[in-house]
Formats: sequence, structure tokens, C-alpha cells
Amino acid sequence: MAGKRVAVVTIAFVATLVLIAVLALATALGTGGEWFTPSVASQSYVVTLIGSVLLVLGLAIAASLHVASIGREVARLDERIAVVRGSARAEMRFSAVADRDVDAELDATLGTMERDVAVVEVRTPMPVTRRPGVPTMQEARSLIRELVSERFAVRQSLAGVRWAIAPAVAAAIVFGAIASVMLPAVDGFARWNYQLNTTLILFLAYGWPVLVAWTVTAIAISRPIKPL
Repeated sequence: MAGKRVAVVTIAFVATLVLIAVLALATALGTGGEWFTPSVASQSYVVTLIGSVLLVLGLAIAASLHVASIGREVARLDERIAVVRGSARAEMRFSAVADRDVDAELDATLGTMERDVAVVEVRTPMPVTRRPGVPTMQEARSLIRELVSERFAVRQSLAGVRWAIAPAVAAAIVFGAIASVMLPAVDGFARWNYQLNTTLILFLAYGWPVLVAWTVTAIAISRPIKPL
């Protein structure tokens, strides 16, 4: 569902930018001379270049924060898995079941779900009587399966962050590349090729709000959501 949402958002914004580019080109082809003076063109490209850099930095910071949040959630789930595993081992030891059999059964449960679960050693004191709340083997297996399933879903959200952020970053880089290429040529090449210069300035001017909206949307949909 999240992947489809990201795809729809990306296609919608790309289509909007393509439409703006087509309209800008159609407008520029109908001009009989340059619309923008070198000073106006220079200001447009400078603003676009600075804004693009800021957007890329903002997207990178947002992505790193989301990834860090996912990492903390994964670590929390690893701790919970380790606690359940340690409690089950202690209960089985109290029930005179061999430790190697307990470890093998719990490891088999972990292995069938996800093989790279970080196992943190949790030392549980030997109980004298069965304490309420200490899981049996069956309860431990069921709980571990739930936790590992949740861990897998959380880790999958990493891909969602990448796919949501990367297209917006690419679009901002394209805007910045256009500005950086045209900025040194505002007094020469841009004046001789005034239709191209007009097309690019119109595209950047009308596409900028779309790029900002895309950036905000990408940050919003890339936020990791804890699975139910």
C-alpha cells in the first residue's frame, strides 16, 4: 500500500512538471525576442540554485532522521525478542528441559521468520517456582513470531523512505543543474538562444511551487509508521 502511494505521488508530480515544461516551451516558441534581461535571468537562476541546494539538504536530513527512527524501533524489538527468549530459556530450565533443546527450538523459530535478528544475551535468574507472566515455550514461540513479523515490517519501511525521498531529490538536482548551467551564460548563450532561456525560466518559475510541494509530500509519506 505504501509503495503504491509513493508511486502515485511520484507520477503525479512528474506529470505536472512535464506539463509545465510543455506549456513553457509552447509559450517560448511564440515569442519574437527575449523576454528576460540578463539581470532578471541571473536572479532567477541564482534563486533556483540556492533553493535547490536547500531542498536537497532538507530531504537528506529528513531521510536520515527517519532512518534513525527506524533503527531505534528495530533495536527496541530486538531487546523484546531477547527478553522473551531469555525468559523462555529460564522457564524451560526450571522445567528440567535441556538448554540445548530450548535454544534449538527458539533459534528455529527465529530462523524461520528472519535470520538476521540481533540476539542480545539476557541473564534471567533461576526461578524457584513458576512465576506468573513467564511465557511457556508455546507462548514464547507465538510472541517471538509476532515480534519478528513486526520487526520485518519496520525494516521494510526503509525502502519506503528511499523511494519517497529519492525522486524529490532527483527533481531538485535537475532544477539546480539547469540553473548552474545557464547562470554563467546569461550574457551570451542565453541571449542568442532566447527561446531556450525563456522556456527554462518559465519552467523553473512555475515548477518551483510544485517542487516545494513535492518535497513536503515526500517527507510526509516517508515517515515510518509503526505496524499494527
